[in-house]
Amino acid sequence: MTTIKALIFDMDGTLVDSEKIHWQAWKETLAVHGLKVPDYGDFKKYVGVSDEQMAQDFSDAAPGELDPAQLVGGKCRTYLKLVPEISLLPGVRKTLDRWRDCCTLAIASSSPHSELVAILGYHGLDDRFDHVVGGDMVARKKPDPEIYQMVVGLLGLPASSCVAFEDSQSGVAAAKGAGLLAVAVPHAMSADHDFSSADLLLDTLSEFDEEALRQLSARPR
Repeated sequence: MTTIKALIFDMDGTLVDSEKIHWQAWKETLAVHGLKVPDYGDFKKYVGVSDEQMAQDFSDAAPGELDPAQLVGGKCRTYLKLVPEISLLPGVRKTLDRWRDCCTLAIASSSPHSELVAILGYHGLDDRFDHVVGGDMVARKKPDPEIYQMVVGLLGLPASSCVAFEDSQSGVAAAKGAGLLAVAVPHAMSADHDFSSADLLLDTLSEFDEEALRQLSARPR
């Protein structure tokens, strides 16, 4: 019998194809201040990085003074308008439907809670998750383990019985730091990340089947 009780998912790059939409939102937000974001090909260095850290970086590089919090707010408002352009990644709906009756499902994402709720609502996935925790609900963002510690606490489960699904090195580090099992599902923008600490590496979420669950359950922890 499996010892896994909960599956916890990152959002951006794990459940949804949103990296380009984040880039577009930052592009439009910074344009108001006469600034530019890196070309999309170079934007990959920000995969797994919080909006707050990105805003700080953009503010530090600006010729004048910019309030990072103001940048984050502007980017969030722009991003919410772009939600209809965000698509689910391959295998996501199938995976959620497959496991929803035997495991508790939750989300732990560095994105603001409002963005997560908007995306889930647009795709009709509001009822799939017991808890949705955003980066604005914790003091320290990934790779700090705080967000996973919060989700595990809300679930009332031992961390060792929870599996995290992540697309970035910082996400895997956060999950492992909180004592969870970690499944890495890289994409083109994070293919060069170091996933050596992950417990399992998949090409798509649809590969997570009963055999994968058994393998994770058997891992010492």
